[in-house]
Amino acid sequence: MTDTFAARPPVPPEFDPLSPAALLDPASMFERTRTEEPIFWHDLLGTWVVTGRDDVEKVLMDWKAFSCKGNGGSIPVPEEFTSSVTSHLMSHISISMDPPIHTEMRRIAQRGFLKPVIDALEPEIVERAHRIIDSFADRGTAELMEEYCLELTTQTLMALMKLPAELEPMMRQLRDDHFAVLASGREPMEEPRRTEVWTRYTAAQNRLREIVRERRESTETDLISVMASAKNRDGEPALSDERVALHLCEFSAAGTDTTAQGMANALIFLSRNEEQLAEVQDDPALWPTVFEETLRRRPSAPFASRQATQDVELSGVTIPAGDMVWVALASANNDPDHYPDPKQWNIHRDEPTDHFAFTKGRHTCLGQPLGRTQGTAGIRVLLERLPSLRIAPDATQDFLPMIMLPIRRSLTATWDSSDSTDR
Repeated sequence: MTDTFAARPPVPPEFDPLSPAALLDPASMFERTRTEEPIFWHDLLGTWVVTGRDDVEKVLMDWKAFSCKGNGGSIPVPEEFTSSVTSHLMSHISISMDPPIHTEMRRIAQRGFLKPVIDALEPEIVERAHRIIDSFADRGTAELMEEYCLELTTQTLMALMKLPAELEPMMRQLRDDHFAVLASGREPMEEPRRTEVWTRYTAAQNRLREIVRERRESTETDLISVMASAKNRDGEPALSDERVALHLCEFSAAGTDTTAQGMANALIFLSRNEEQLAEVQDDPALWPTVFEETLRRRPSAPFASRQATQDVELSGVTIPAGDMVWVALASANNDPDHYPDPKQWNIHRDEPTDHFAFTKGRHTCLGQPLGRTQGTAGIRVLLERLPSLRIAPDATQDFLPMIMLPIRRSLTATWDSSDSTDR
């Protein structure tokens, strides 16, 4: 057992989350490590990295031994912005809360993601997808990341929250700014970017607080109204204006970028697997499994983080109380002990939803019903309208290099415009 700091397993040489190879395929970092060094300590990141599927599942399922509280408390709020956004508020980000406070927030927000709500939204998602495709279908080429994937997820978010069109630029920027703020706890921002990000982020939170106040007595089913109108046992608002706005910032990021990344990855896998693409185009019932297998093979977020509340042993390694732990979702989803031929993208797996892309346990992604519905509809409509669309094998793929969530910035596709179909 290795239970002293000096004996902590070192970082494997292939573990470099910001390397070109890892950005393209995060799972590639863990092929040897899962067997030889399944748990190791990263001194620069100040965290343990857990790679085996069974160990990852243990961490995700045991919220008492592996707390989320360390995820928000380390976010440094610049002093000039603390009058609007406090460190105490940031500690209430949903990914940094444990039961019972997390349970209450989740109970309230979940009403906005119930299946009837998402089912009612699906026709609008499809209609918006068609309108976006109409704008570029006759060109034969498009930069899909911004023009389609992020455009669709942002428009869906606007509909889910029932926000006016003039706030679209703010919500588009908010998705990047929120992730940058989250990452700053581990990857400090330098000036002038720090001030630029926090200026926009604070302004967005203040604007969302105004909308929350306006909808306190609303009976509508949009996400903001659902959260704003929720009352506690005394008939008072269950969540403060600040708390609701903070969670809306989270949803604006997680609900747009991660699904957009999943859609982009699905298009890449389909372009590389012509035989399976032909099967899907012949059998539309396979579209949901396309998105699920994409999330298994390449989850949008390669890691999730926790903090040990007690000494815990995993795979012969003792993780001391207080230490941070990153579970490698990309590794767990490609563990050959659980998935036959895991590197193969295969839409015919027996249990297509058996993956950790939405994590697991009490912090399973709240928005997974929306993510699954939107991701599936997005790629289905695109390839039904543009059946010859493909991502070039040598297409440049650039990323915003953030370890916890490497954000793809561009994805160029081409197609024969004469093959495009009308809606």
